[in-house]
Amino acid sequence: MKKIYLFFILITAIVFEINAQTNQKIGFGYFGNTLTYPGALVEYELERMFSEKASLPLRADVGFYYHKRYNTGLFADINFGFRRYFDSGFFLEESVGFGIISTFVSSDNVYTVDDEGNLAEASRYATTDLMPSITLGAGYNISKDKDKKKLIWVRPKIFWQFPHKTTSFYNVAVQVGYTHAF
Repeated sequence: MKKIYLFFILITAIVFEINAQTNQKIGFGYFGNTLTYPGALVEYELERMFSEKASLPLRADVGFYYHKRYNTGLFADINFGFRRYFDSGFFLEESVGFGIISTFVSSDNVYTVDDEGNLAEASRYATTDLMPSITLGAGYNISKDKDKKKLIWVRPKIFWQFPHKTTSFYNVAVQVGYTHAF
């Protein structure tokens, strides 16, 4: 019984430690694959502050993009990075990420040809690939509040689809959005 009490005391201390040193945020934004193929994303972020001007954000993104003549992509990734705040409210950030992306061919019908030359209808589902990424960002704290931040941001992103068919395939994307602390 003493071990159970000790366990609950330890868990409570860990929860209060996490809540005291991290800011939780939710956000949403535009996700443009090569800027012109529209999409959207939703994010959840834990930002660990280690000074008034610097933090280590851990962000989980879920989103999609749509390319009318090529494919539709659904993705989920986790990003870890560094953010530097300035007195003016401006901030810069960078992060590396890892996730998965599933793509579906944007067409009514998809066909395959077998070894004998016969044509057959195939699935629109293309692949599920690994999605490593690098993201840079700049933004502004529109609330000017150091604790309950309201951030607007722009994040250029490079992400890879691996293995895409037989090789790695990279994509360039732009994220524009809003994040709110709670």
